[in-house]
Amino acid sequence: SLRSWDFTKGHRLLTEDSNIRGLWHAPAAAWESEPARKVRGLNKRWITLLVSVFIALGVLVSYRPLPITNALSSTIASSAPLARPSAILVDGTPILKPIKFKIIGIVFFGRRDTLSVLECYLRANLVSHGGFLDEIDFVVNTGNEDDIAWLAKMVTQVKDYKRVELKEDGFTQNFNSIYAQSIERGHMYIKIDDDLVWMSPTAIPELVNTKLNHPESFAVLASLINSATMGWVQYRLGAVHSYFPEHQPPILNPSSQDAGNESYGPKAWRASALPTWQSSNGEGEIEDFPHTHKTGKADKAPIGSIGGPPYANHRWLPLRDEDRNIAQTPIAESEYKGDGNSWHMWTIAAQQHYSLLENLEKGLLKKYYIGDEGIWNMRYDRANINLIAIWANDILDNLPFQGADDEQLISSNLPRKQHRQTLVQTRALTAHFSFAVQPEMYDTDLLSRYRAYANEMVCTAENQIPIVDLASQDKDQETRWI
Repeated sequence: SLRSWDFTKGHRLLTEDSNIRGLWHAPAAAWESEPARKVRGLNKRWITLLVSVFIALGVLVSYRPLPITNALSSTIASSAPLARPSAILVDGTPILKPIKFKIIGIVFFGRRDTLSVLECYLRANLVSHGGFLDEIDFVVNTGNEDDIAWLAKMVTQVKDYKRVELKEDGFTQNFNSIYAQSIERGHMYIKIDDDLVWMSPTAIPELVNTKLNHPESFAVLASLINSATMGWVQYRLGAVHSYFPEHQPPILNPSSQDAGNESYGPKAWRASALPTWQSSNGEGEIEDFPHTHKTGKADKAPIGSIGGPPYANHRWLPLRDEDRNIAQTPIAESEYKGDGNSWHMWTIAAQQHYSLLENLEKGLLKKYYIGDEGIWNMRYDRANINLIAIWANDILDNLPFQGADDEQLISSNLPRKQHRQTLVQTRALTAHFSFAVQPEMYDTDLLSRYRAYANEMVCTAENQIPIVDLASQDKDQETRWI
């Protein structure tokens, strides 16, 4: 039943016998040489062995190991959820999150409008998101039931958020009670005020690293945009630019407050999209902005009044003069003083905030940095404690605080008493929206701008900030972007 050879072809056919179907078992061709017949007669097991050896050698020769970097990166990627968080500091130093103690964020909650912006930054700094904070505790310090309900819902959405219930009914101004009930010994705490609206990407790792490198310090503070003291410093570092408030509301198309507008509206934050400031007479003359020098009271200057906001939800515009006329702008009146102009003048605050947004767009945060380590020593002067790193024991060991001003005690009195300095890490930057004596800030469009920046640059698709969260809480003001 074997098929005959076709001599016109240069190969042998395989047999079609039902029991034999493979190489070497077909009959030899008539022209097959004697050596070939001898080879054909070899035991097929030897041939199979030789073929296998040659195949193995071919595989070994062609093998090339993966580069070590690729192999390591694959391992790290596969175990990323279990990886120890790390950060690269501003000076290029890589650091790992400490593991011998917890790093806990603590937020005294009382202002929903600003916390709705800050929350994106808080979430990004959790260990579960690659940050340094093991958890964030929210201490309710408000009696507003709507805000409390909003916080309760938010806390349920993030497993590392925790709401701290105080024993007192409602909110309290007794910081002794707040600290005693919300702080646990042995851990490092990052105290975070709820009116921060921007944080530099490595602000918290910078604070932690500086606190560990300087155990002699009592506390390490972030450098605030809108600070009673650091604004004076930042002005002289060249981080603040020439801005004035716009005189009249801009004339915009009906769709200008929709998604596409970059100069004014709920998605606007870039300074480059703003028009250049023009004087009121249109002749380009620089005029001093009339200021209202308050005495520490929270009374708001009426819209349109001397020193008050020109219109509700107004914006500030750049002079674009290479800061040649900056001495005629509000920042020139800043003071290095806990209760000075930088504390109560809302115009100084607004100019600093718009300057920050310009520096962010241009990648110029280095303008805020100082020295080799980035440290500014307060030398026992009072400083703002809106974002600080401090050991729990240094708080608990000094309770009860004498007086209701925890900022004075933590930044000045206790450090002086214990001969331990308060340090400001200028590479840990954060934007503090307003002091209580700066209510006019809510008549700027800055809160909307910080929301727009966060939604575009920080928040994930799952936690975009609803525009309605930025509606003003002041019923006398015009409605914001809702």
